[in-house]
Amino acid sequence: MARRVGHGRALGLDYRGSGENWMELALPWREELVGVPATGILASGAIVSLIDTASGGSVWMALGRFVPIVTLDLRIDYMRPALKSETVIARCECVKLTRQIAFVSGVAHGGDPDRPIARSASTFMLSS
Repeated sequence: MARRVGHGRALGLDYRGSGENWMELALPWREELVGVPATGILASGAIVSLIDTASGGSVWMALGRFVPIVTLDLRIDYMRPALKSETVIARCECVKLTRQIAFVSGVAHGGDPDRPIARSASTFMLSS
């Protein structure tokens, strides 16, 4: 689904895997996604979309079904830039579900999770 609709399609997101409460997506580096042409550094907006999509996917995995959800809050702490030709991988995990709210944490990296590009914390409202 990530590659077929909305931002996922426009960005060319790749599905990498999922489990009981997590999802992993990848954002391949492309020239049109560059935010700093002189350096080839990927635009932060593309990384935000990647993390938001993987976070929402982790909520659906935790629920075990698709229901409409809305991002209430998405905090991203950037640790370093996504460099030229670097595929960014986001792995997000739904860490808690309540009746109406899902809590998610995530990390984006360029292939080495111990060298993150960004870390995220987000909340989603669940449709009742």
